[in-house]
Amino acid sequence: MANIFKKFLLIVFILPILLSCTTHYLASWQNEERPDGTIDGRDYTEENGTVGISHAFNSQNGRILIRIENYADKPILVDLTKSALTINGNTIGFIDGKATIYGSISNLGTGTISGFDGEISEKTNTLYIPPQAFVENEFADIRAETRNIMGEDLEGNWSYNSLFNKELKAKMAFYDRESTPITLKSYLNYSMLDTDNQPVKTEVINQNFYLASFFKVRELTQ
Repeated sequence: MANIFKKFLLIVFILPILLSCTTHYLASWQNEERPDGTIDGRDYTEENGTVGISHAFNSQNGRILIRIENYADKPILVDLTKSALTINGNTIGFIDGKATIYGSISNLGTGTISGFDGEISEKTNTLYIPPQAFVENEFADIRAETRNIMGEDLEGNWSYNSLFNKELKAKMAFYDRESTPITLKSYLNYSMLDTDNQPVKTEVINQNFYLASFFKVRELTQ
C-alpha cells in the first residue's frame, strides 16, 4: 500500500472573494490538522510519506493553487475527474469539464452553408508526476459559493484595522473550528503506476479546512 505524506500550510491564506469599485470581500482558511513540527519554516503533519499535497488560497483570481509532490521511486497519476472539493457538502470539481473552440467560420459561396476551420482545446484532466518530481496548477474557484453562504451582510461595525500594512475600513469576523460557518474538504484521487505506467494502487487523499475569518473591506485599491 502506498504511504501518504500530507503537507499542510497552516498560515492564514487570503482568498479574494469579490472585487467591486468600493468594497471587497476577503476570506482566510485554516487547516484542521495541527502541526507536529516544522520543515523549512513551514508547518506540517507527516504520515510515513511518499506523496505530498499542499493547498494555497491566496491567488488573485480566487482559484486554489495545488502542489502535488511525488517522493516515491515510481510515477503517480492524479485523476482530476475523480477529485473534488466540497463546501458544506456541496461538491465543486477541480475541473469544469468545459472545452474551448478556436477557429474561424467562412461562408461557402452565396448560400447559407458555412464551414468551420479550427480545433477544440480541452483542459487537462489527469496529472502525470514522475518519481522525485512535483506539479503545481490552479483549480476550482470557490468565491461564489463562499459569498453565497456568507451572504451580503456581515454583522459588526465598520472600523479602521491594520490590513496589508495599511489602515483600512473593514468589518471583520473570526471563527474557530467549532464556530465556523463553512467547512471545506479536498479529495484528490491518485494512483501509483508500475513500470508499464499501469495503476497498481489507487488512493484518495482527504484534507479538511474551515473558514477562519471573513472581511468586508473598503478603500482597498489592490
